[in-house]
Amino acid sequence: RAGVAGGLEPDRGVDLGLGVAGAGGEDQASKRARALIARALAQDAPLLVADEPMAGLDPAHSLALMETLRRLARGGRGILVSLHDLGLAARWCDRVILLAGGQVIAQGHPRAVLTPERLAAVYGITAHFAEDDGGLILVPTAVLGG
Repeated sequence: RAGVAGGLEPDRGVDLGLGVAGAGGEDQASKRARALIARALAQDAPLLVADEPMAGLDPAHSLALMETLRRLARGGRGILVSLHDLGLAARWCDRVILLAGGQVIAQGHPRAVLTPERLAAVYGITAHFAEDDGGLILVPTAVLGG
C-alpha cells in the first residue's frame, strides 16, 4: 500500500496535511486525530464509517477532510459520517438523515431536510441560509426562546 503522505487518490495515499501545524500550533490530540483519519482512508475499504471525524481538527483540516471524503464518494466509495456540525453537513453531504430522540425525522438532500422549520423543531435554533458555487451555506444564528 502507498503511504499516507502521498496524493488524495487511494492508490497514491492520502494527504491531510499531516506535516502542517495549525494557526496556533497543534496539540497531540489533533495530530493523533489526523493520523487516525489518514490511516482509515488509506485502507481503501469500499465503505468508510466515521463518527465525528472532524473532532479535534482545525477548520482548514476539517475542510480538507470533507473535500477528501466527497472525492472518495464520487469515486465510488461509500461514506457514512455522523456530524453535529450542521454547516458541514449542509455544504458537503449529498444526503443527510436528521435524527431526534433516536427517530428519523427526515432524510434526503440537505436543502430538503435542513429547513428552518425542522431546525427550530429539532434543535430549537434559527439559522442563516445562503448559497454559493460550492453549495449550501448554513450557519446557526440563535437559540429560540433564549
